[in-house]
Amino acid sequence: HYFIQSNLRMLRCLHGRGPRLRTLLQQAACTRGYTAGDRLHGYTVTAVSEVPEFNLTAVQLVHEATSAKHCHVIKDDSNNAFNVAFATTPMDDTGVAHILEHTALCGSQRYPIRDPFFKMLTRSFSTFMNAFTGPDFTMYPFSTQNKQDYYNLMSVYCDAAFFPNLSKLDFLQEGWRLEHSSKDDPASDIILKGVVFNEMKGYNNNSGYILGQNVLNHLLPSHTYSSCSGGSPPDIPTLSHEDLVSFHRSHYHPSNAIFYTYGDLPLEGHLEKLDKVLGAFSPITPNTLVPSEPAWSEPREMVVKGPHDPNVTDNENNLTVTVSYKLPVINDRYDNIALSVITDVLTTGAQSKFYEALIQSELGSDFADGSGYHTYTKDSYFTIGLKGVTQDNVAKVRKVIDEVWEEVVREGLPADQVAAVLHQMEISKKHQSTSFGMHLGVGLLGAWLHGAEPAKYLEFNTHLDRFQALEEAGGHIQDLVSRNFLDNPHRLTVTMIPDETFGKTLADREGAVLQDKLTHLTEQDKLEVARTAKELQAAQDEVQDLSCLPCIQLGDVPTTPLHYPVHRITVEGVPVQIYGGPTNGISYFRCLISDSDLVDEQESLLPTYSAILSEVGAGGKSYQQCDLEKMMRTGRFSCSTHFAPLKDSMDRYTLGTLFSSYCLNKNLPYMMKLWADLLSQPHFTETDRIKALLDSQVAAQKDQITQSGHHYAITRSRSHISPVGELGEQLHGFRQAASVLGYHSANMQDLVGEVAGTHVTLSDRSLLSVAVNTTPDLVDDNLEAISRLLKGVPDGKSSKDYGIRRRDIASVESVNEFVEIKNLGINFCARSYRTVPATDPDSPKLSLLASLLSSKFLHKEIREKGGAYGGGAMANQQSFSFYSYRDPNNELTLDTFDRAATWASDGAFSESQLEEAKISVVGKLDAPVAPGSRGVAEFLGGMNVEEKQAFRTAILECSKSDVLDAASRYLSPSHLHGNVVVGPDTDTSKFRDSLGFTVTTFGLEG
Repeated sequence: HYFIQSNLRMLRCLHGRGPRLRTLLQQAACTRGYTAGDRLHGYTVTAVSEVPEFNLTAVQLVHEATSAKHCHVIKDDSNNAFNVAFATTPMDDTGVAHILEHTALCGSQRYPIRDPFFKMLTRSFSTFMNAFTGPDFTMYPFSTQNKQDYYNLMSVYCDAAFFPNLSKLDFLQEGWRLEHSSKDDPASDIILKGVVFNEMKGYNNNSGYILGQNVLNHLLPSHTYSSCSGGSPPDIPTLSHEDLVSFHRSHYHPSNAIFYTYGDLPLEGHLEKLDKVLGAFSPITPNTLVPSEPAWSEPREMVVKGPHDPNVTDNENNLTVTVSYKLPVINDRYDNIALSVITDVLTTGAQSKFYEALIQSELGSDFADGSGYHTYTKDSYFTIGLKGVTQDNVAKVRKVIDEVWEEVVREGLPADQVAAVLHQMEISKKHQSTSFGMHLGVGLLGAWLHGAEPAKYLEFNTHLDRFQALEEAGGHIQDLVSRNFLDNPHRLTVTMIPDETFGKTLADREGAVLQDKLTHLTEQDKLEVARTAKELQAAQDEVQDLSCLPCIQLGDVPTTPLHYPVHRITVEGVPVQIYGGPTNGISYFRCLISDSDLVDEQESLLPTYSAILSEVGAGGKSYQQCDLEKMMRTGRFSCSTHFAPLKDSMDRYTLGTLFSSYCLNKNLPYMMKLWADLLSQPHFTETDRIKALLDSQVAAQKDQITQSGHHYAITRSRSHISPVGELGEQLHGFRQAASVLGYHSANMQDLVGEVAGTHVTLSDRSLLSVAVNTTPDLVDDNLEAISRLLKGVPDGKSSKDYGIRRRDIASVESVNEFVEIKNLGINFCARSYRTVPATDPDSPKLSLLASLLSSKFLHKEIREKGGAYGGGAMANQQSFSFYSYRDPNNELTLDTFDRAATWASDGAFSESQLEEAKISVVGKLDAPVAPGSRGVAEFLGGMNVEEKQAFRTAILECSKSDVLDAASRYLSPSHLHGNVVVGPDTDTSKFRDSLGFTVTTFGLEG
């Protein structure tokens, strides 16, 4: 990942796990008192703060010898987190900070092997491992529930950050290099390659990224934010290895670092180990201070070009217009919270003023990407804008935005909408997430780097109380809006025009950079290019001794799975699953409606039906009124299509609509009334609302595909090997995207009729099943509310088996398909083989095979050698899939898939590598589950505890011969499989004429 918007929303929308048992030793260590001035293992405690909003204690420290800052958060949570971050302030577009983030993880002083970071993925129980580069920071976070694993990962991360090898070969692999298109043919063309180079080429196909980068560069242009910290592909090849090493020397120093630790492990253990790392350094004065942007005296505007959407033919009338405002610095906590409340009220929900003024008025199709309040830069900023704007309406959009501010200054904000946003804050603090500690650290990072005290930054209630008190006194919101928006001259208007030649223009710029380099190559330089390629490949192929790298032992793997008991009863003839546990005062409701009685045409409509159902009005209330009621009474309220192959039978599946919501226990009757109204009286006659929803879906399609093209490629490849895969493509793939385009252009009344017909078919109590997660003392209240809800649903007495359906497989052969997207710039490749259901005895073998191939073969071949951003294998959905992500290659990657199958069938992996795969697979099985989600996987058709135990036992007992047997049977060339390449139109003729692939053009054909 390159870019992260760690803003206030991230911080307040996540919360930690509820109480659980701990050892007395851990409890004593976590609750011991710290006071300012305490000295611990080379550190001095500078502040200790209780944060009741999140039921935690924050301890701030400074390392005495280097001035490194540290914040430790004590919380009753076993998912312990760590993060070391640096202020990184590049002043050009070479991507030096981003490439350094990658290269630092490629080997270090204590762990002098290739890619210890990726190798730890299979030697750890980690619940999260990654690294990120932002506009002015680089971070290295992880989390794990295992104490030994925590210190193993801390050692690897700290050595990578402070003592990396930064070898020239690693720089060439991760950053950029010149290389012959065919390594073995010195007469072949010389091209540009590199992991980051290709990653950023992928970003350049995303219009939202292009827009956001331009806003940041030109709204805050005087310092580091004028640069593209991720790197611009034409500029990346100007970065030298020496520049990289120099940047590390000046930025990756303890005096420029902040450390974050979180959870129930004792602080002293962390400090003791970190002090040994930091003891090798002397203090420096880093030159990484980012100044606040000088205020403008008048607004500015600019026009930029962006990627073309193949679904739209009239680029001149598909513009994006945004207005962005520089706001107070992010360490001004009160202003951050107050402005967040105000901007949320104005942009969240169908009743919000900006929604009514910009979208409901049909000036455009949806809010522009990046709309919202951003708190990840020194100066915070707010962006509001619109997609799908015609040329004639550009000036009107700007005028309407000003009119909204003027209305707020004149009249204030509706009290009920403010109350709804404050309720969202209240419930988000109680909603529990297993990744709370990780996201808390990410949310703190920006303000902390720019001078805020972490513990003070965590405070909410004091600031919210102040906000409410000032607003009750009168005029506070009006004053904030006038000062920060209406009368703020530091604003930037950006108009983005889609350009059909955008991709070609970028390619031409990259080509010019390449040509310039080739022009200056001597014959000796060309020989050096070939020699370096061989040297890099030799390093990549070298069998390494991993004994220096720490590893969880297989004997440490628990032999029994995590289990959260549930109870099952029947209410009004409907099966109801109950989990009573520490849900922190929140009740979670889920209702699955099977599609037993739907015809095939209605199955294709289900995703659109689900998207519409939860967004229209109901029960005599308009969609605006319902949206406000949901915000005031619930934390989430959604409908989605549920599709799952059966765990124990091929080509059978469950399909239906899933209702999901949660609320504070006091709001339970209101939440159920919302569902009752939606089931009995949905307002499908609100055609303007339905059209706006479809506009939004269509506007987002291109960026969704370029951002997640590997998922689309995998889904498409599965459609060629099984009827279940075909239905998955129909519901979630290119075919569904084509269906949405069809609904968007169809007669709205006809669509409304189809949606209403689908709803009538599903309004049958006998098709329902329910799951509720709540505190034990409120189970009866929930059951009473569910009973009232179900009594209002007609009982059609369906005899169907809760949505279990079957599609028969036709006699088919393996299929090869190329999906063409104009000017895509990179590729997404996938191959899927037909395999077995989840509870089949071969399923554990295939899971291990996927882990082995991902970590021991495909990572090296697709990412390290091929230069793709990612690649791997997965075993699910009754299939086994290979894939690549943001890949400069396509035909070569398909060849790699062939070699991967051979590698596995030949048993080219060791017993120790098989053990690592077992650790990795079981670690994923044991990922923590929040109380609000416990039992839900089983409710939706997942394995029960006995099946989980059998699967786990099979994993742990699986032999190398078992894996070889699975590979030889399921990955053989003759076994049914489907190849799909999603790529640029420049490769169409090659795949159609030379390789014999079927060609599909996205946006024009299904």
